[in-house]
Amino acid sequence: MLSGVTSTQRENRDLVLQKKGISQKLIRAFVLQMLFISVVTVTGVFAAAIIVEQVMIRTALEDEAKHFWREQAANPEHAVPNTDNLRGYLAVSSDYRGVPQVLRSVDPGFQRVDMEQRKPIVYVEKNKNQRLFLVFDERNVRSLSFYFGVVPLSLALIVIYLSAWFVYRSSRKTLSPLMSLAQTMRGFDLSKDKLDSLHLEDYTQSGVDDEVSVLADSLDEFTQRLKRQLQREREFTHDVSHELRTPLAVIRGSLELLNKQPDLNPPSRRAIRRMRTTSDDMLSIIETLLVLARDSESPDVPQEITQVNQLVPTIISQIESTHNADKHVFISLKSTNYLEVKAPTQAVAIVLSNLLRNACNYTHEGTVEVTITDNHVSINDSGKGIPEDQLERIQQPFQRSSQLVSGYGLGLDIVRRLCERFKWRLDIQSELGKGTVVTVWFK
Repeated sequence: MLSGVTSTQRENRDLVLQKKGISQKLIRAFVLQMLFISVVTVTGVFAAAIIVEQVMIRTALEDEAKHFWREQAANPEHAVPNTDNLRGYLAVSSDYRGVPQVLRSVDPGFQRVDMEQRKPIVYVEKNKNQRLFLVFDERNVRSLSFYFGVVPLSLALIVIYLSAWFVYRSSRKTLSPLMSLAQTMRGFDLSKDKLDSLHLEDYTQSGVDDEVSVLADSLDEFTQRLKRQLQREREFTHDVSHELRTPLAVIRGSLELLNKQPDLNPPSRRAIRRMRTTSDDMLSIIETLLVLARDSESPDVPQEITQVNQLVPTIISQIESTHNADKHVFISLKSTNYLEVKAPTQAVAIVLSNLLRNACNYTHEGTVEVTITDNHVSINDSGKGIPEDQLERIQQPFQRSSQLVSGYGLGLDIVRRLCERFKWRLDIQSELGKGTVVTVWFK
């Protein structure tokens, strides 16, 4: 339930970055720009065609008709228009002999008429007892508009596309150091990689943009400070753990001597037993700190193979003598398969002993069952259970589910950290009044 949170969050973060990265934004902006230019251009072409047909051509035909009527008024023998693109026909009264049959029934105004396998624009205008038919064939006009309109427009569109593409390439080249730096930081995992593997000095050399260089310098300074801080923490943990073992060994030896005194009364023996249990817990914490410090110093050291089936009985025996001396719980072991884990034996022992110790501490009377399979170990107790809203809180440092049980509240936090370090998955299922099942998935 806990393990895998960090990796899942990292995967979600990478997915978001992939969707919202600078490169994707540039591509999106480029595509949207091209679509916008294309839509505007096509719309302009259609608008120009409509204007040519609906405005220019119609206006020209109306002006041509007015011109003919004026010329005819001055010269009754004035001929109707007859050019390559414009043909005119005149009908006087009911004499339509000079008018093609297909035009005779056309009403005044503009319309298109099927004529000689074409569909030209026909304009009919009536003046007294005369009717003028003007037939305009716009094929040549269309050819001219194609060569002098569409072709230049297409060339301009291609130039715009190419310029936008060069701008995109230039922007991508300018931003490539920044995207490379972002990719480097995205692929970095502090739990597996060393800070020196970032190679931030590559982004501070000459030829790199000032903004990227400043950002890389800041990141480099931060990583160096973090490196020094981690080194101090490891040294402190290592030194303090070693220093604490000496006085703790004296305390344990003294308790052994006291426990051998024949004249001790029962309350004194119970007090000595509690002190021995507490000292054992302290020793376990110290050993854990040493393992964590040593493992962080050399994370790439080949790991040993731990035989879990052989380790668990030893852990149960130790817990029986330290945390179940009064036999308030019955601890049983069930093994269905053989389990090997590629990890230090001490790390596996710390995880399982902490979980088993918690099961005994929080089960005042009942059973604790340890089950080993081929990929996980589960510890099932019949204690009072843990409220659902406290499951995550108790996995933090110095937190306990009950103040009635002695301890430091570090057990589950240590377990969580070790599980994250070795990529194990920790799952806690609990029900009030029925108990808790804690499972460590090693594979």
